[in-house]
Amino acid sequence: MFDFVGKFFKGRPEKQKPVVRQTVKSRGQLKQASARSKGIAFDSGLIQNLEKDHEMLVEIFGKIWSEGYEKSDFDVVSRHLSEFKSLFQSHLLKENVKFYAYLEQAMKKDSHSLSVVREFRKDMNDIANAVIGFCKKYDKPEYTKVAHESFKKDYQGIGQALVRRVQLEERDLYSLYAPS
Repeated sequence: MFDFVGKFFKGRPEKQKPVVRQTVKSRGQLKQASARSKGIAFDSGLIQNLEKDHEMLVEIFGKIWSEGYEKSDFDVVSRHLSEFKSLFQSHLLKENVKFYAYLEQAMKKDSHSLSVVREFRKDMNDIANAVIGFCKKYDKPEYTKVAHESFKKDYQGIGQALVRRVQLEERDLYSLYAPS
């Protein structure tokens, strides 16, 4: 299947790799840079950015229903599901890489708070799996049309889980994000 990759590299002439020597000075600079950049840095605009994502996700999620499902336009349902899934995955990446990693780093000496943050993260991952599963299940217009009733039930369940989660994050969790 991926034979083209091997063929590509087989046909290329061997290049000698340059030898990199590390001087005492460069090792010292490397250590200083490493000490300065340990961990995830605080991002003063992160919470505002995450909340903006929430607004956009809620808007798109609403369009799935109002512009697609209610009008029995399953092409629109599919299109908005794709848009929603893409933004949702981007949002999750930001949360996992910047938000949760930062909180875990900042709270590593407070085992109770760290445990709470990790539980929030685990809960979000469970919700994420359900949301992505929902998007994949109904991403084909013809399937959504056949599964009209189950879509309605699944949509409502996902919507309730997302609303609960967004409220919890914005009300409780985001307040923990502060410069350390």
